[in-house]
Formats: sequence, C-alpha cells, structure tokens
Amino acid sequence: MFTGIIQRTSRALAIKHEKEGLRLRIENPFGRLEVGESIAVDGACLTVERFDDEGIEFYLSDETMRRTKFSSIDLRNHLFNLERSLTPSSLMGGHIVLGHVDAVGTVVRVHPDEQGRELVIEIPLEFSRYVVYKGSIAVDGVSLTVNILEENRIGLYIIPHTLERTNLKLLDAGSPVNLEFDIIAKYLERLMKAYK
Repeated sequence: MFTGIIQRTSRALAIKHEKEGLRLRIENPFGRLEVGESIAVDGACLTVERFDDEGIEFYLSDETMRRTKFSSIDLRNHLFNLERSLTPSSLMGGHIVLGHVDAVGTVVRVHPDEQGRELVIEIPLEFSRYVVYKGSIAVDGVSLTVNILEENRIGLYIIPHTLERTNLKLLDAGSPVNLEFDIIAKYLERLMKAYK
C-alpha cells in the first residue's frame, strides 16, 4: 500500500522485451532494498526482482503493460515517479493508493501560472463515478485533489513542491497518465450492490 507521496524519481537503465512482458531496470535512488518488496512506479505496484547499488529490476507482465501507459511511451527516456510501500511508522500524507492502475487518462490542457500549474485530464467515462469534487485521485502515482469535475474530465492543481519532485512537470497536452481511482468508492459500490 502507498500514499501517493513521491519519494524519488528515476530513469531507465535497460529494457528487455520478453515473450509475455518485459524486464525494466531503472536507476536505484534508494540504496538498500529487499528482494520481493513493492515499489510504485508511476503508480503501478511493481515487485523488486533484483537490485544493486546502481539499479533496480522489475518484471512487467502483459497485463501490466495493457493496463498502464507503459506500452505507449518511450520507456528509455521516461522519468519515473517512485514510492516505496508503507511501513507501520510511515506518515499518511496523501490517500490510500494500492498501486493497481485502473486506466490510462489523457492530459487535454496544461495551464501554468506563477506558482504551479493546472492539469485537465480526460478520464474513461466508466470510471467517472469514482471521482468527487475535492476528492483524491492518483495520477502517475501522485496523490492529487480534484478541483474541477466534469462528465469525463477532471481538473487538478499542482503545487510547486509537487512539480519539483515528480514527473508531472513534464506533462503536455496529449500525454498519457496512469490513473488509480479511490478504493473506498469502489468498495462502497460493491457493498451497495450486495444489499440491493
């Protein structure tokens, strides 16, 4: 489990395509890790298979590639947002993020101002029921607050601190983004259906 507070960013060192997925090796900004631990990479929960002082290796299955933006971007030149999983003593600074990407959205507008920037993102219509005004959403693993809510578009304001520490500063109109919607809303929907 994660909170959507990005700890580091990293770039790819090697990519190896396999029959049913690919292996991704990225720079290691953390140092000592545990084999088998989970790291959110642009919001997708990936398992550490190997690591050394230089890099971390993950396996991305076909399902992960289909569900995320990773199949539609240039992984070799991409800046990844990273967050290690929660521990019992971690601060809960964002919201509950599982690292299970629901869908890919598309940035339709970027409006910078003197302090930060506003992003408008088009989301798949079938997920709009999980979004509320002033609620939370994870965009490329970053916990953000919804400031504008339309039928299938959301507006988000990115403060300078978040821009500085994440890859959101690199987004332009047309950029794909990994989206994870509120898990609490999904559980409530499931419970309501069970009691109809």
